Amino acid sequence: NERIRHCHLCEGLNQQASQDVEATLNAPGYGDVNSKILIIGQSLCGDPCINSQIPFTEGCGDLLDEAIDKCGDRKNQMYITNVVKRHPPNNRASKAHEKKNCREHLVQELMFLSPNVIICLGGDARDHFDKNAKLQTNDEILFNKRLINIHYLYHPSYIDNYSAKEKRQPYIEMLADIIGQHHA
Repeated sequence: NERIRHCHLCEGLNQQASQDVEATLNAPGYGDVNSKILIIGQSLCGDPCINSQIPFTEGCGDLLDEAIDKCGDRKNQMYITNVVKRHPPNNRASKAHEKKNCREHLVQELMFLSPNVIICLGGDARDHFDKNAKLQTNDEILFNKRLINIHYLYHPSYIDNYSAKEKRQPYIEMLADIIGQHHA
């Protein structure tokens, strides 16, 4: 966590907000390190995530919160992290070198956590494991000599911002079903 908080591999990132610059602070993953469910997003969502140091705070994180609540669980009972550990300026997509620079952090989290289930939210998370996998599918992967169930889902911001509103509730139900099946 300290390495993530103090990483400066990507020039111009991991900085406090100033009059001319938007905050791009780093944040480590959040939640129960003993959870058997790991949720991976793309990058921090901006001020709400930076200020709370919790991925998926407010905005599209509300969909994730609804799914977790539906299972009777809490966000702190999962482990939630991102491929890129900081917020891209102006909410832009993360660049290839930024994903590459953060890769080691994510690999170390995976080795430490040892989850049974990984839920990849969005293309960056999916690409970390399998660039050819289609979103809205699941598979099993061999990781660290263990078979892990992995789900590749659309990022909640896609559902919230770009998808028809009638897809919102089925998305929440699907996510809740995945979490509920594996978080006993």
